[in-house]
Amino acid sequence: MVSWYEMLMSWASIYIPRVLQAAIVVLVAYLLVKYLDKVVSLFIKTEEHEFIDRFIMFLKGTIYSIAVLMAISFIAVEPQVFIALLLTVGVGIIIMFSDVLRNVGSELYVRNLRMFREGDWVEIDGIQGRVARLTSMGVILETLRRERVFVPYTRIAHTTVVNRMSTYGLSFRVVVRIPKTYDATKARELVVSSLQRVREDLVAEPSVVLRSITETSYVFDITLDVMNVGKAEKVFSDLLLELKTREPNADIEF
Repeated sequence: MVSWYEMLMSWASIYIPRVLQAAIVVLVAYLLVKYLDKVVSLFIKTEEHEFIDRFIMFLKGTIYSIAVLMAISFIAVEPQVFIALLLTVGVGIIIMFSDVLRNVGSELYVRNLRMFREGDWVEIDGIQGRVARLTSMGVILETLRRERVFVPYTRIAHTTVVNRMSTYGLSFRVVVRIPKTYDATKARELVVSSLQRVREDLVAEPSVVLRSITETSYVFDITLDVMNVGKAEKVFSDLLLELKTREPNADIEF
């Protein structure tokens, strides 16, 4: 008959090493979390403290979760079965939150590159506007037509981004459509003369290029270099008003 002492020693020989392994995992996780702030600051250079705090909290939660699951797997009676279940659950969670994880990675990429900041005028995948806010999921742009456009970080990370801010102000592009009731020369003269309304707010003469001719209109690409960023909306509104006064059927696409 097995004595209680032998049973205790048998139990201890099995579980004490497992408990020690679990304790080591928890200790390592604690040390990683303790110095995580310094490690992250070495690799991520940004002034967005809110993002850094949120990113560090996400990493801490991930480290603690992994540590707890690993500790349980060491102590579990059937660690192989637990590890298999853990792997299955982990893969399922990754698949379920794949979009969120991609967006977190894209946010880290965008913020770390410092392509733009709040207040900058940018063009993202053909959408032009002022960066009103950097959220946890994406960027909110305000266009000259006072539209609010939300662009997710996953889209920003995989498309062309143009920061239109420069040392002399803001450079933005508009598309002007003039109906074909005029010939091409007259249509261009109409656009050029309308631009004189806003010339005093520009750094240099605006660029006017005939991009295409459709069945109903001439399409001009115009690039405006505005001295004062705060007057961008006024320049746009004045140009639109001047064009409409000269030709009611004219239109501007921003």
